[in-house]
Amino acid sequence: MKRLFALVITVMVTLLATTVFAAEMKMIGTITAIKMVGSGAEMTLKDRKTEAQIVLQARDNSTMEKIKDRKVRVGDELRIRYDSDSKVIKTIQKSAGC
Repeated sequence: MKRLFALVITVMVTLLATTVFAAEMKMIGTITAIKMVGSGAEMTLKDRKTEAQIVLQARDNSTMEKIKDRKVRVGDELRIRYDSDSKVIKTIQKSAGC
């Protein structure tokens, strides 16, 4: 009985731990559209691997400054980390460079 209980607890902890780490996604894609919405922005990106379109939201100050200063614009290829549940960008970086 104790072994069964230990097995069940181990499986539950493993399942909960994998769902916590599965929330952050990484992607390399090309910006196809930028739309300013209120105090944030919606960016439509085309994934380099799957060719799928994905709409992400930019809300943090550093990303908004990059968009407003035209450092990030349509056609740029970016490395992005975002939350898969809320589709909010965490970090943004240009993939081209030295």
